[in-house]
Amino acid sequence: MKALAWLAAVVILGGLSVQLYHLYKNNTEVGARLEATRVEVKNLSADKDQLEADLGYFSETENLAKELKAKFDYKRPGEKLIKIQ
Repeated sequence: MKALAWLAAVVILGGLSVQLYHLYKNNTEVGARLEATRVEVKNLSADKDQLEADLGYFSETENLAKELKAKFDYKRPGEKLIKIQ
């Protein structure tokens, strides 16, 4: 009878050990995904801040015209374009 009790205890302990291992493994994976998500949120937040700054900059007509002139050789009617390279 003692042997049967020991066998049952070993089986239960083994089952609990397997479950504990699975919980540990799952916790480690979730922790890694959480850290990756935090890094992604930080990067997206920086992108958002840069986009908001760009929006504020390009909302002003003079800044928009300056960028158009620099990148696309834009000129207003009556202006002369001189390219210096």
